[in-house]
Amino acid sequence: MRPALLLLLLVLMLQADHVRWQGDYEKARLQAQQEQKELLVMLMEPACSACTKMLRTTFMDQNYISYINENYVAVLITKAQTQSYPIELLYTLEYPALFFLDSHEIYTKDALFGYITPETLERHLK
Repeated sequence: MRPALLLLLLVLMLQADHVRWQGDYEKARLQAQQEQKELLVMLMEPACSACTKMLRTTFMDQNYISYINENYVAVLITKAQTQSYPIELLYTLEYPALFFLDSHEIYTKDALFGYITPETLERHLK
C-alpha cells in the first residue's frame, strides 16, 4: 500500500468504529479459512477521491461495522499493487469495487461498483 493511504487508514482507525482492513490478500484468505469467515475485498485506485470518501463514510461509524468485522475478513487492495491477489477473479475497470467471497474464493453476493453509500451497503449485507 502507498504511504499516504496507510497514513489515512491509521488516522481513521484511531478516530472511530471502523472496518479492520488488511493489505495482504493471501493472508486474509487464510485467516478467513481459519476463522470460518467470508472475504470482503475492496479494490481501489490510488488517488481515487470516491475511494477515500467511502473509507471515511461507508466504512466508519455505521451500524453494520461490527457485523462486517465479526463475519468478514476485509481486504483493501490498490490497483497495481505488488502483492498478489486473484486479478482474474476480481477483474474490474470500475473503481472502487467491492467483492464478497467465501474463503474458497466463491462469490457469495453480487459485487458493488462505484461509490457505495452506507444505505446501499447495509441493504446489500442483509
